[in-house]
Amino acid sequence: MVKGTAELQRPIPLYMQVVRQLRAQIASGELAEGERIPSQREMMQHWRISMQTASKVIGALKTEGLAIPSIGRDTIVAPGAAARIAAAAAGTAQATAEQPADADYDVRATAEVIIAPVRVVEMLGIPSGSRALRRQETRLDSGTPVSVTATWFPQTITDKAPRLADSKALPGGAFAYLTEAAQSRVTRITEDRAALTADKQAAESLNVPPGSPVLLIRARHFSLAGEVIAYSETTVPAGTWHSFSYEVR
Repeated sequence: MVKGTAELQRPIPLYMQVVRQLRAQIASGELAEGERIPSQREMMQHWRISMQTASKVIGALKTEGLAIPSIGRDTIVAPGAAARIAAAAAGTAQATAEQPADADYDVRATAEVIIAPVRVVEMLGIPSGSRALRRQETRLDSGTPVSVTATWFPQTITDKAPRLADSKALPGGAFAYLTEAAQSRVTRITEDRAALTADKQAAESLNVPPGSPVLLIRARHFSLAGEVIAYSETTVPAGTWHSFSYEVR
């Protein structure tokens, strides 16, 4: 039986409201270690959310280390999940950024392994001339591109998570899949942002004239051990809101 308040309110992203309810149930023991977490279909019926939003809920719980896959297709509460929540509440320093998934965006993905450019080599901390996986995801709203993100993964990561090389969207996002497949979770993100003009590649991806104003977000994603798991560059056209929800614990 699905528990938690069924009514969700804006402006807090819908998926985050569901995550908070499930997190509270895990912390209180209502959802015990090894117990099944509601399926995507159950979430859709109980909270009246989309499949994409339900997938984001499960991906966020996995990213936080609160849920793991089990035999079959179920997702269960991870061992030590309640203790992790308690430690965070006690003041463990951690901040993560999540993109709201309540909007019904379409995602178009491509992936290729190529020689990493100099800036990517520096950001990932890999040897010059190394090959890396470049995964590009374009988010579309009613067919109109609203952002394009190119994320670079070092070979050591992609060897453990081969589906990152698939040219299609991953349920819950690339980092939720990475947590599940490689047991490598992002615990810290550093970002640099600048208002620039679109180069030829960005203009083609976003369907805007070259030289149009855009927001460029460069981010490094770190594991708990301080390893750079990925480096991403997100470009957003002028006039498009690009929202993140931050939880600081």
